[in-house]
Amino acid sequence: MKYLLMIYDNADSRELFAGEQGAPLMAEMDALFAELQESGELISTDALADPSNTKVVRAPDVTAPVVTDGPLAEAKEHFGGYLVIDVASEARAVEVAARFPSTRFTPMEVRPILGDAGEEM
Repeated sequence: MKYLLMIYDNADSRELFAGEQGAPLMAEMDALFAELQESGELISTDALADPSNTKVVRAPDVTAPVVTDGPLAEAKEHFGGYLVIDVASEARAVEVAARFPSTRFTPMEVRPILGDAGEEM
């Protein structure tokens, strides 16, 4: 089953992964990505730009959308990236999330992706 692992971070946690000081954390993350690619469990992953680049669009009238600076929710942590994995169980998805280095500093959400088996959710 496919899962979306939503990475949350903040300016402080992003700084931990930057530069020479973050090299061990980045190496750990790269090793996890390599393991997931080798097992065929990693579908995709990306980091997101700083939330100051976010736009929120509301379009109750499609001809006059309202666009504001985002993100939608003001919070200390923000949605900073994601992984899409295809694993045998929710337990495996949680295991992958727990091994992701950023979860030592900020939370990660693990959410099933509805697909052909979506009716069971």
